[in-house]
Amino acid sequence: MRAKVVGVVFSAVAVLGSVAGCGSGGAGAGGGGREGGPGEGKDESRRVRALGHDQLRHVELGAREVPGFVVEKGSRATAGHGLPSTDSEACRPLVVAMGSQPQPAPVGSVVDTFAATTEQGFQGLLGTIRVSAYAGDGAQSTLRALRAAARECAGGFRMKTGEGQPQRFEEVRTLPAPGLGDEAMAYRLVNAAEKAPSLVTVVRTGSALSMFFATHLSDPGAVEIPERLMAAQVAKVERLQRAERPPTAPPPPHAGPAPGPDEDGEDGEDGEDGADSEEAESAE
Repeated sequence: MRAKVVGVVFSAVAVLGSVAGCGSGGAGAGGGGREGGPGEGKDESRRVRALGHDQLRHVELGAREVPGFVVEKGSRATAGHGLPSTDSEACRPLVVAMGSQPQPAPVGSVVDTFAATTEQGFQGLLGTIRVSAYAGDGAQSTLRALRAAARECAGGFRMKTGEGQPQRFEEVRTLPAPGLGDEAMAYRLVNAAEKAPSLVTVVRTGSALSMFFATHLSDPGAVEIPERLMAAQVAKVERLQRAERPPTAPPPPHAGPAPGPDEDGEDGEDGEDGADSEEAESAE
């Protein structure tokens, strides 16, 4: 059943990328939060470790680490194609976040896909998780720019994907953010052509951003990013940042199905390098 779900996830990646790219999720994503999330504007006296690329590979969720979800290694295409463009300078941060070239560029990124499952199989809810580590204040400035763009572009915006395809979003709605990390934000995008909502949530933990994107292939009204999925991902980032002896080598190769010839992993990784983190941690 796992292989069948994986096939569905990757066949839907093109839809994910063209509709709303590599972001993160919001409206069913823990509705008890507040806009801006915890820590917005607070004095952060605690120090956390800046993660290198190989270390970042250890934060990826295991394939069955979160009950009810299958998590698989993603690829560059999973996170959107290239650098999308727009004539609206105010909306540019939202547009750039939909491609595979974040600005400012992170030190490293890992991308995974997730799909909700039950005993009956794939349920239609799927999405991506991108965890990126930044130098300096890159994580803070990225989140700040996204927050401002979501407010300025509430009435929607036009853009072109990294492949040059025109897209129009008729609404950007800021949503309650989950109570995770140092600060967080969430918003909802509505594609004008398909009337399909996509959810985006971004959680900053120190100098790292965890970005969650979700859509639902069969029931747009059921799209959500459950908080337990986000909490599990953010907790792994926090543990690694605070570890006394963080790993210095990447985890062993992922045992899952190999990607197609054009599905190289983020930052030039081949898709077989993905991290089933639980297996990786137990192997150390």
